[in-house]
Amino acid sequence: MSDERERLTCHFFVAAALLLCAYIVMYRVTGQGLMSHSVYDAYTRQAVSWWAGRADLPGNVSWLEIAEFGGRYYVSFPPFPSVVQFLLVPFFGLNTPDNLVNTLFGFGAFVLVYRYLRRRGQGGLTAALIALLMVPGSNLFYLSVTGWVWFSAQTQAFFFSVLAVYLMDSPKRAAWAFSFLCLGCAFACRPFNVVYAPLLAYMLHQKLDDGRGAVRTLARCVPYMLPLAAAGALVGAYNFVRFGNFLEFGHNYLPEFQSAEQFSLSYLPANFLEILKLPGSEPTFWPRFNGTLFFLVNPAWVLMAASLCRGRFGLKKLVYALCLMGHVVLTLCHRTMGGWQFGARYMVDMLPFMLVGIGDDERYRGPIRAGIVAAPAVLAAVGVAVNIWGALWFYTQTPA
Repeated sequence: MSDERERLTCHFFVAAALLLCAYIVMYRVTGQGLMSHSVYDAYTRQAVSWWAGRADLPGNVSWLEIAEFGGRYYVSFPPFPSVVQFLLVPFFGLNTPDNLVNTLFGFGAFVLVYRYLRRRGQGGLTAALIALLMVPGSNLFYLSVTGWVWFSAQTQAFFFSVLAVYLMDSPKRAAWAFSFLCLGCAFACRPFNVVYAPLLAYMLHQKLDDGRGAVRTLARCVPYMLPLAAAGALVGAYNFVRFGNFLEFGHNYLPEFQSAEQFSLSYLPANFLEILKLPGSEPTFWPRFNGTLFFLVNPAWVLMAASLCRGRFGLKKLVYALCLMGHVVLTLCHRTMGGWQFGARYMVDMLPFMLVGIGDDERYRGPIRAGIVAAPAVLAAVGVAVNIWGALWFYTQTPA
């Protein structure tokens, strides 16, 4: 596909202006300037320690989730967002503009969604509507307004996951290796995102298949997948340096997990009910703890389900569906579904790879017809309205 297919149309600029206006409103509501720093700055503190040549923090920080192990204190989250802060610390010290960084990652994801769908043959209007649905029309919007440690990880994982999908669709072979590198970055923000490695591997296999046998093609895939393996090895080594365990990110050394398991199948039924809670079920209207009806606050789920059910259910759809189910089950087995929040923020992590199915949907290609764009338009309108409302509700109750 030529780059001409990805050109920015007037539909993109209208949608982008809407998103920018929404960000400006939220910045005003939260009282932050363009370069404001968040107090929930665990990643900045970790980056400062890296510059000092150490993996631990100088001391505990009471308002952050800091793990204590062997008499030392560590950030209890996957480390990649600190790589971004590491580049900023020499210029800003502890006052990094992490709110702006998060917003830029959110806006960057919006641009990538649009360009990916244009590359897949969708019209400018349809691509703009789905980009609105994915970013300001999902919980990603309120996550990308501030640089809170929890939100930074999710926003950056979202961006790198979308970039992985975008690069795997490139005609350039180097981009396929960078796709797996981006999945590695997403993994180092949100470890469960690695469940989509089989989907990327299948897409790569289809590109490299020359009819000379599956084993030969699989062998040709391996070099392209090495960046993901390298990212995993680096993260594992960093975990081992801190906790003596390649798989330990630090959460198990938080006080709340000293008396309860972090993951268990027994949590799944109750957590599933948490993400089905209806608005209006609590005095605050929006449920404040562990989730709300997930496909209301993230209506891209509805579009994904429609695309999955439409047309032939081939091997690619099967691989994606299995990856998605694995991701959902792993998420629901966590002790909580994200704590205090608006919406169902953990269910945002599944959105980027939905683009694979939506991008393949033939219905959204070719000439624009009213009946075709009706579903994306309605879902985008609902998603944007709900998420701007919810973000205003959340941040007027919780200081940013």
